[in-house]
Amino acid sequence: NVTRDQFKLLPQMVDKKKLNAMKFLNMLCMYNHISKPLMLPLFSCRMLKLTMQYGFCDDSIVGLATFGLALFHFTNNIHLACRLVKVSEKLIEESPNKHILQSRLCRELVSAFKLVIKPFFSVVPLYSELYHSAILIGDVENALICRWNHCVACFFTGASDLRSASKLAVACMEEADKYQQKAIFYSAMAGVNACSGLVGQPDVDSEVRSFAELEMIAGTTNSVQLELHLILYQIALNCWMRKYQDVAKLSEKYNRKQSISPQKSAWNIYRMPSSA
Repeated sequence: NVTRDQFKLLPQMVDKKKLNAMKFLNMLCMYNHISKPLMLPLFSCRMLKLTMQYGFCDDSIVGLATFGLALFHFTNNIHLACRLVKVSEKLIEESPNKHILQSRLCRELVSAFKLVIKPFFSVVPLYSELYHSAILIGDVENALICRWNHCVACFFTGASDLRSASKLAVACMEEADKYQQKAIFYSAMAGVNACSGLVGQPDVDSEVRSFAELEMIAGTTNSVQLELHLILYQIALNCWMRKYQDVAKLSEKYNRKQSISPQKSAWNIYRMPSSA
């Protein structure tokens, strides 16, 4: 029965050690969203316990939203997950740090939640708002995460045609290169590769590396996120080209790397034709 009022009535967290602990847990949630999603319930639950014991802070909203996301992915209690996410959104709207929290929780509240439970055509436009929120406060990293998620959503949901999706991926890649955000740069390049395989090579200033070259980069940098993005894009590309045996092989490869994860539902969409 958690409500927005319950959180607003909590005292402000003032203990510096606990505030630093919340910031650290916030960072752990951000990076484990891809690399170790099974840790999200542990970290987010700890953030909520600290909130109840020592008071409310902006990172409490991150903990609440992440805990709602964990419930959504790992339990059948979708109703409670939706409730927690809605409470999180109300708290964000009332926070003086609204723009920071909106961009920080882009993946949790939009990409991993709303995009699944709501019509995607109503959700995709939110990414532009989130991107501008992040740019407004100078948060380049989360701004690019918002832009990258916009590219992914447009490609995988068909919210825009492939040529438009290709242009979005190119713009994301070039902006990531400008701000030296290599992780997003290479992931966006994977999107450009996938679009190129379907509609032809777009105009781009940077060298676009092949999937094989990007896989080598993912291996040498130990980037689990890039590896998963590459597999998903190749699954989609091969599925649309009706190479279902390749889809099956890539799906199994994805399953081995991420046996239980929020992303598992994505490759299941493309796995079905390969079993026919």
